[in-house]
Amino acid sequence: MKYSYKVLKIAVILFFIVTLVAFSQSPDTLYPVKVFTENGYKFGYINNQGYLSIKPQYAFAKDFSEGLAFVKSDNNLNLWDCINTSGVTQFQINAKYVYDFNNGQAKIINENDSTYFIDRSGDASQFKTPPIVFNAKKILIPFYEYNKWGYKLGPENIVLPAIYERAGEFSEELAPVFIIFSGSDLPADNCFNAFINEKGDVTIRAELKYDDKGYLESGYFYSPGKWQNGVCRYYTSNDPLTRAEKYIRSDGKIIWLLINQGKSIIDLMFFIWLLQKARLACLLID
Repeated sequence: MKYSYKVLKIAVILFFIVTLVAFSQSPDTLYPVKVFTENGYKFGYINNQGYLSIKPQYAFAKDFSEGLAFVKSDNNLNLWDCINTSGVTQFQINAKYVYDFNNGQAKIINENDSTYFIDRSGDASQFKTPPIVFNAKKILIPFYEYNKWGYKLGPENIVLPAIYERAGEFSEELAPVFIIFSGSDLPADNCFNAFINEKGDVTIRAELKYDDKGYLESGYFYSPGKWQNGVCRYYTSNDPLTRAEKYIRSDGKIIWLLINQGKSIIDLMFFIWLLQKARLACLLID
């Protein structure tokens, strides 16, 4: 009887772990992160909850696009692997540089600096013109007026007046801006302190942290990328030697932080989270 109980307990734990890992591998919801491992820095991928879906194992990794991503095992070689969201290699290709997939094709620059296109199987293909986006006129575009930034819909229709110190492009109905909230808010290059929606409402505001002398330590969004499935990557400064890489969700939750000391705290959190879920499973059957 005790033997059967232990078997049931192990089965429930394995079910929870396998289910959680499988859940974390949804198409186009994985994001590249750099993690300090026993073999140095390696790239892996997290999901939109901040948990590692593909373990850190690559020398370099690009963003997923249309369910595929290009990675390198050795930065000294021009060999790229194209993987899916399960981390399985679909094909390999020799190239100086590869671009993300768009409309089922990826642009390739080979070792002779010649350009061509491949399909999702890695075979050379004729370039296909992307379909026309008919709602392109609905995208809000930044404009500059009287030393401030605002947003227009088309050349004349001002939707959000020019009140921002800086204004980035909209993606997934959110845009990074810099707003003077207080006298301590001082914009720098590539620096933003809030995200707004298309109505101008502040949906995410930077949380500023100061040291004992009153100097700003961190908090601004530096060089934010485009939102992808509700997640945006940004940095904590412009200095590539000291800045930290972060991912933030559209609900304002930080899901990834690579701290300056070179150690990732999220892989440990992922392990602890799995242990907590497994412990909960054990309690349920006790």
